[in-house]
Amino acid sequence: MTVKKRHASAGGFTLVEVMMASLILVVGFIGLIEAVALASNTMDHARRQTLATQIINHEIEKLRFSSWTTISALPTASTAITIDSQFDQARLALGDDGSGTAVTRFTLARTVTTSDPVTNIREVNFTVTWVVKTSRLNSDGTQLTFTYTRANSAWFGKYGLNLSYQNS
Repeated sequence: MTVKKRHASAGGFTLVEVMMASLILVVGFIGLIEAVALASNTMDHARRQTLATQIINHEIEKLRFSSWTTISALPTASTAITIDSQFDQARLALGDDGSGTAVTRFTLARTVTTSDPVTNIREVNFTVTWVVKTSRLNSDGTQLTFTYTRANSAWFGKYGLNLSYQNS
């Protein structure tokens, strides 16, 4: 009497195992795509903050080269200032093409304290504001926008005091 041994069928994955592995991969890829999108948005925000800081520092340095007569004659009301054209290429790279439909729009304002005849010190505040339009919509159907600011205060003295302080 001969006994035939049954061999297990050839190794492989069942359909359920393949489907579960596929589901895990899809969930992982979706998470990876979201992480890349978040990192990209964070880098764009950091670039915009860096540009805003450079614009402000440029304006402060221009005032440091100015005479006390020029600084003391600055108007105390908040004044919109044209951003120097040397920043045009960087602004364009970040979505500010100068049009009303730009993805990002940078503006610069300057405010000066009233002069103090005793101390002969003027505080000059610069604020860069940028508005970022997104492709998402608000609950009312309008385009979702975010507004950010970067500010810096600088003090200028008649006899050469120059000091600056930056905050966000």
